[in-house]
Amino acid sequence: MGHNLFGERFADARKPAWHGLGQVLNEDLSATEALDRIGGYEVKLAPATAGGVDLNRNAILRSPTPEDPETRVFGVVGEKYTLLTPQDICSIYDEQVSKPIETIGALGAGETFFLSTQLPTLDVKGDEMENYLLISNPMTGLMSAEIRVTPVRVVCQNTLIASDHMATQKLKIVHDKTAKQRMAEWLRETYSVAETTAKVLKDLFEVMASTKIKSADADQLFEASYPKPPEPKKNATDKIYEQRVKWWDENVKLVERRREGAKTLFEGMGTGMDTKAAKGTLWGAYNAVVETEDYRRGRGDDQVGASAVFGERAATKKRAFSYATDLVAS
Repeated sequence: MGHNLFGERFADARKPAWHGLGQVLNEDLSATEALDRIGGYEVKLAPATAGGVDLNRNAILRSPTPEDPETRVFGVVGEKYTLLTPQDICSIYDEQVSKPIETIGALGAGETFFLSTQLPTLDVKGDEMENYLLISNPMTGLMSAEIRVTPVRVVCQNTLIASDHMATQKLKIVHDKTAKQRMAEWLRETYSVAETTAKVLKDLFEVMASTKIKSADADQLFEASYPKPPEPKKNATDKIYEQRVKWWDENVKLVERRREGAKTLFEGMGTGMDTKAAKGTLWGAYNAVVETEDYRRGRGDDQVGASAVFGERAATKKRAFSYATDLVAS
């Protein structure tokens, strides 16, 4: 699987590092200590100018690093934008949570920084779920920082399936003058209510694990997770229309392959599909989609890791989860 990591700035607590990259932390570390271990880097604001004229805006700059000795511009923002640096995130986390981190890393050229810590573990009819608090901090001026509480199925052995498809709490923090204060307050509150959140989540998952489904029902979940693109409209020249039809046909075949891949996992080839919770259940069908998206290879493998957490793969898992919870509700 690809990674989109910034250098090898990733660490995982007491487990093999993500796909052989980064490092394993064999000891409990605070966020600040872990950042020092993987390699801290400087991100700052500087006045933006054009032709010597002050634009009354600021540029978000990453200073040169050993593996990338160029200054990188992450974005241009207004003067009211408050930057949350990796060091800020780690300091706030250590002050408010004071627990060892589970994962820590940076994506791209360092423009997205994240860390997580483990919350109470859930048991769903013998199928264990670990619960995590994840902080994601994009430093581009285009997205808010986020705090998420999200569960990860232990048998999948991947602590970065932390996309919003299963987030039981998701808090967005705009980069304004109160950003640091709000992040501190929300982190403190989020961690304190984690046990209550875990109870609600356990109840939902147990219903999913108790819901037996037939192969046709699972197929409907896979179809909802992997929708076919709309057929192209013939409102252009014949040549352009032919190109559109070719693109559509290729993508339909891709969707069908992914549906079949998830079905194969659900029917017994998936990790842990022989457990009481997953075998022939809605829980198993949902997790077949999760495993498909988190472990399949694909075009642009250098973006796979980011996509599983924040992008198109996360959106697929979110569709599967939405379908499953709607089915439970009905």
